[in-house]
Amino acid sequence: MSAGDVLLDRIHFATLAETRRRLRTPGGLALVLAIAVPYTFASLVIGEMLLLTPVQGDATVQVVYGSGSQWWNYPGLLVIQPWGVLTLPFFPTVAMVLVSAGVGLGGATGIQLIRPYFAARRDRATAGSPASGIAAGVGPAITGLGTLGACCCTGCAGAAGVAVVAAASGTTVNDVLFNNWYIGVFQVAIVYIALLAQERLLRQPADYCPVPPPVDRRFLAGALLRMALLVAGITWSLAMFVEWGDGSPLAADGPTWYHWIFEHQLLAGTAMAAGLFPKEFAGAVRALAPRLAGAPGRIALLVAGVTWGIGVPPALVGLGLGGTVNEVLGFVGVPASGGGETPDASLGAPLYFHWTFQHVILAAFAIGIGVAPWAATRPLLWTVGADVVVERPDAPGADPPGPVRSSPDGPVLPDRPTAPAAPASPAPE
Repeated sequence: MSAGDVLLDRIHFATLAETRRRLRTPGGLALVLAIAVPYTFASLVIGEMLLLTPVQGDATVQVVYGSGSQWWNYPGLLVIQPWGVLTLPFFPTVAMVLVSAGVGLGGATGIQLIRPYFAARRDRATAGSPASGIAAGVGPAITGLGTLGACCCTGCAGAAGVAVVAAASGTTVNDVLFNNWYIGVFQVAIVYIALLAQERLLRQPADYCPVPPPVDRRFLAGALLRMALLVAGITWSLAMFVEWGDGSPLAADGPTWYHWIFEHQLLAGTAMAAGLFPKEFAGAVRALAPRLAGAPGRIALLVAGVTWGIGVPPALVGLGLGGTVNEVLGFVGVPASGGGETPDASLGAPLYFHWTFQHVILAAFAIGIGVAPWAATRPLLWTVGADVVVERPDAPGADPPGPVRSSPDGPVLPDRPTAPAAPASPAPE
């Protein structure tokens, strides 16, 4: 393949050519719109850009110009009608349209993949390829729901995603919305990455037909884990940028940078990578786990998971660090000298979400990779047509031997490290 062909292939990949080709069918565009339009409407309502309430006075439609600290909102469109008010600031509206289009493309493609699977579910030979895309097909929709309404929110105290991010960041919803441009950028980037993951699946060669995983309890458990990791990772990664709005990051001290780099982005990035790319993530973790090169990453995940998911001693609480136990102690009134750290939010849904998803789930997954990488990544492979090898019967805790499956896209994923094969004895002369 020439350099020009490689470049063209990369362009097709970046522009989601295969995804768009799959949707060039009768009803394909209608299916995209059937998903994107309700998502757009929900974003408008949740983001309070659309207020459906009777309005007194004259109906007006005007373009609003402005400048200053929120220049990205201008020019904007303001529509006041008897049925309500529609506010469309510039960049939040662009971000909302892009995210809605991405959710529509991803969701429609996922439905297209699922249809043949259920139509031919009794024929493994024809159901294999569509079934392998079920989990990836809903990825863009999951990531879009992670901050639904956030990209276009101009005053929405009721947007769940924004409220959670604000509570986890120790700030107010209004502070988050004042610098709302990065919410839109973040959401567009995450949905686009999810679409690329789906595009990669669709571009598998025609002879690639893995045996799909059965849609059973293990599949549902793995899918729920991936969704939880995605939602927790997206909101927790975004919370760091919200914290930057309270002051210049350049003025932060060492413990704060540790919190941002390790407890925020390392934990959140690991969770998002596992949720979006389960097979590739599991393969990388299992390949690096037995090697010395993988030790620093496992140690970093283990330390960050312990300090954030469990807690730190009182001396480190005084430096601004604290984990789940520290926040619980602070909530019941224990001072910093006793290891307590007051949570940034009052008791309610945002704080419950913060403790459950952004503390426990993120930290538990990181600790699992640091301590038992094979066991921690196994549920991820329950949702994809990942190939496995027979475990050694003499390995501790090994499952009963199963069939060996081959894959044309690379080596199979070992479920446990295997010893090198013994050299064959020479044949007698």
